[in-house]
Amino acid sequence: YLLYKVARRDFTYWVPLEGVAGLIASGIFRVVVKFVVDFTVIIQFRHAYELGGLYFTLNIFVPLLGLSQVLAFDLLKGTFDEATLGLLTSLVTYLGIVFVLLLGVFMALINTEYRGTFFNTESALQMTKRVFLEGNDLEKYTIFQITRTYWGSFDDKVAVWVKEGWVIWEEEKPDWFTDKWKASVPEDMKPAKNTDDVDGGDKIAAEIEGDRALTVGGGKEQKGRRRSVLELMSGQKAASSKVAPAGDVKKEIDGAEIVREMKRRGKTSM
Repeated sequence: YLLYKVARRDFTYWVPLEGVAGLIASGIFRVVVKFVVDFTVIIQFRHAYELGGLYFTLNIFVPLLGLSQVLAFDLLKGTFDEATLGLLTSLVTYLGIVFVLLLGVFMALINTEYRGTFFNTESALQMTKRVFLEGNDLEKYTIFQITRTYWGSFDDKVAVWVKEGWVIWEEEKPDWFTDKWKASVPEDMKPAKNTDDVDGGDKIAAEIEGDRALTVGGGKEQKGRRRSVLELMSGQKAASSKVAPAGDVKKEIDGAEIVREMKRRGKTSM
């Protein structure tokens, strides 16, 4: 089984571990899962990240083949008399027939969309790439929960998906877009911080502060007048304006006021 996985370049287990730790963990998990499937035949382990569909189906017949080999060995060795050996042979034969019939009934009753999964030959790497390239965001976001070995060959596409969708996710707030998920994204894939927005905010803050200074009579020109919104947005000075009463002005700039001003400018430019 392990040689089969190595030959298909499918030995690495899906847990997000790299290097020596990932190699050791993969060996342990592969052996444990194989033993579990041999004794329980849990159908969920037909997933490409585990045994794989076709291997899982063929593995079901391994116990029957093992019993046949034991009977053949006993026949050559002469462990049982002919009557006992004939009884055991009939028992194994009937068990095999019943098992095949039950398997056929099972395949006939399950949803047709799942039948192909029992004969699927996709490796974990192939399935990961297919699901990411063909799936939606709800299917793609789990990419960072599995080892990079599975998606390293197309990590450029993963980076593009993250950078293009980040702003949209910030606005729509999907359930999976959590702080924990953000922390799992590699730093080189996160979108760069938009310094233009920061500079624009600082500029507006300075204009608002200057406007307030003019309001209390701190400006040299047009002393004691407040600039209009149009003046603030265009950077021009009006010929005249109503003088606002002087008073105490907060020294800190209200962040919400800056955001509102930036939104007004955006609407005006549109």
